[in-house]
Amino acid sequence: MSQKIILFDWDDTLFSKNEYKKRLSEDIAKVCNISAEDAWKLEEEYFESLDKSGDFRIDNFLQFISEKSKKKIDLSYFVTNNSDIYSGAVFPEVIHVLNQLKNDFILGIYSQGFSDLQKIKIELSGIKDYFDKKLIYINNDKLDSKFIEKIPNGATVIDDKKVVIETLASARPDLQLLWINRKDEEKLNTPKIRTIKNLDELLTI
Repeated sequence: MSQKIILFDWDDTLFSKNEYKKRLSEDIAKVCNISAEDAWKLEEEYFESLDKSGDFRIDNFLQFISEKSKKKIDLSYFVTNNSDIYSGAVFPEVIHVLNQLKNDFILGIYSQGFSDLQKIKIELSGIKDYFDKKLIYINNDKLDSKFIEKIPNGATVIDDKKVVIETLASARPDLQLLWINRKDEEKLNTPKIRTIKNLDELLTI
């Protein structure tokens, strides 16, 4: 394999949002001295209030929980002092796969979300050092045409959102595209796009 660039989406590609939400909920229950069920209900209420999941902000979320539970919450506990929330949400195969790829590829991130939160996730995930700092792209709208232009020529992009992969296929025919579909057996039938079920499949490239 000749060395080239691989850009990973973050949420639900490298990092499980469901596991992250679960761990947040568990810690909210402890901090606010409420049941796990009540903490989950508050979390779901917050997410339902968002226009899209990418609008999640940890500071706004904790303020919402604090107001609803009548408990003061220390933001630093969730963004600096409790890395298990983040490292525990990394998919099980990720570290093994990154270890295998790092010598043959330059690794980066192509992520949607608010930059501050995504950087916290990356920083505390335990896998930050696998990625080239110059190849970490974060935008609240990853399908913005100007943002798409930032992707290096000929790079491989891996994303769990079908619409992202299909948009990139149309906008950037020079890219190598992989759709990681962990949810079901659907595949994209196109010469430009390969569908994978698990990141371990990258090791056969």
